Amino acid sequence: THMSYIIGITPSQVWTSTEIPPFRPGQRGKDDDGNEYLFVQADASGVTQYYAAVVTTTAFVVDMIDTTNSAPGAQAGGIVCVPQVAIAASGYGWGLVNGVGSVRTNALAAKGTLLNTTATAGQLDDDATAGAEVINGIALTAATGGAAASTVAYLTYPSVGRTL
Repeated sequence: THMSYIIGITPSQVWTSTEIPPFRPGQRGKDDDGNEYLFVQADASGVTQYYAAVVTTTAFVVDMIDTTNSAPGAQAGGIVCVPQVAIAASGYGWGLVNGVGSVRTNALAAKGTLLNTTATAGQLDDDATAGAEVINGIALTAATGGAAASTVAYLTYPSVGRTL
């Protein structure tokens, strides 16, 4: 098999769990700006806009990432994406995997620091808490302010890295 991209996707478009989307989970597409997305299905909890999600099955079901579902034996080394819109429970949509987009982080996450998982599903931080997993391939372009927020970042095929 070979990899082919769907050009000109609409990454803000989502489908409910009862709709049949025109794409298969696992397919990749690029928007008009060249950002690359992975087509995924949300788990039964859904995915909040800008919250990081980890692929948990070969059917490309995603779960908002936390220190439990990213741990060794769960998804160490797994694919991470960041949907730029909310995806409802068991619904379908696009998760950003390469390019520029927003990522939810804890207060005061610094520009250009290693980000890691937290106990808050989907929200990353730079606090280097012991037991958290590093998320490789996400770099904030500016510091997050004094409260948890969505901050613009560069994504380069993020994955679950080593445990701190």
